[in-house]
Amino acid sequence: MSVTAAVINYNGARFLQACLDSLLNQTYLHLRIVVVDNRSTDDSDKVLKKHLSQIRLIQMESNLGFAAAANAAIRATNSDYLLLMNTDVFLTPNFLERLIDVAETDPKIGSLTGKLLCFPQEGSPSVIDSTGHTMFRNRWVINRGEGETDWGQYEESKEVFGVCGAAAFYRRAMLEDIAVNQEYLDESFFLYLEDVDLDWRARLRGWKAYYVPTAIGYHQRGYPNIFKSKNAAVLRHCLKNRYLMMIKNEVPGDFFMDAWAIIPFELMRFVKFVVTAPRSLIGYYDVIKHLPELCKKRNEIQKDIKVNRPERRRWIQRSRFNGFLFERIQLFLGQTKQF
Repeated sequence: MSVTAAVINYNGARFLQACLDSLLNQTYLHLRIVVVDNRSTDDSDKVLKKHLSQIRLIQMESNLGFAAAANAAIRATNSDYLLLMNTDVFLTPNFLERLIDVAETDPKIGSLTGKLLCFPQEGSPSVIDSTGHTMFRNRWVINRGEGETDWGQYEESKEVFGVCGAAAFYRRAMLEDIAVNQEYLDESFFLYLEDVDLDWRARLRGWKAYYVPTAIGYHQRGYPNIFKSKNAAVLRHCLKNRYLMMIKNEVPGDFFMDAWAIIPFELMRFVKFVVTAPRSLIGYYDVIKHLPELCKKRNEIQKDIKVNRPERRRWIQRSRFNGFLFERIQLFLGQTKQF
């Protein structure tokens, strides 16, 4: 099976060498490496020049965001599988081999992820970054296990809702199947949550996502975490993209079944944004601006749904609404800094 690893880079020079080394040291030999550079302004070009004989470089004309760069890599390649990577991810040598072993057991597995750990700190226990995505009834999606000490609680290879885009392994057949208007990842997102949107579309088309604990990688998180950031520009994308994702993928019957969890949660998020980053509310205008194309995309997605309601309900975990309410009460009382 042929595999392409596509590294999406924007000013990631401080991570780029280690990232490429981890790919060049993979035990799986049928691997090609593509780096898509979003017109970086740091020293990325110096690192990339040293590897031009080992990689294919695609230079974007400007920084069009993660989704557009990823789409450029997908369109420029024809391998059976494609690994999308951030530059701040480093893989253990058998990462790809372990994922391929599982992918080849079932042609309906479209997405896979390994165990992503936070970059190790000397003398500290391993901390989990992601073991796949989990969706709750309020449509909040989290990285499963994020922030937990890794003591072996996620050692079971199992189906998950979706996979983290920091190191996402995709079957090309799935990407072609779920593309909308020739976009694999939605370029209107620019960055953040485009991986969750892809998860959702894939699920609606009947594709599976799997977590493989023996494939281990490390994520430095060189970019803002949307769940903890108070940066208005970051939160603007977070707000906009959540609604773009829901409008496109939400099935009306499913929404009404979970409206009791979704609507109060959205009201709490609105209050949170008003208090901490009011400029982020421009995201609502962004949603309105995208509505015409959004409706077209929704029509394409909704007419091709292949799974029934019981299957869709199987993905969604019990709501975290009460937990988030408690966290926000603490937040406004000044007892926690967690977003």
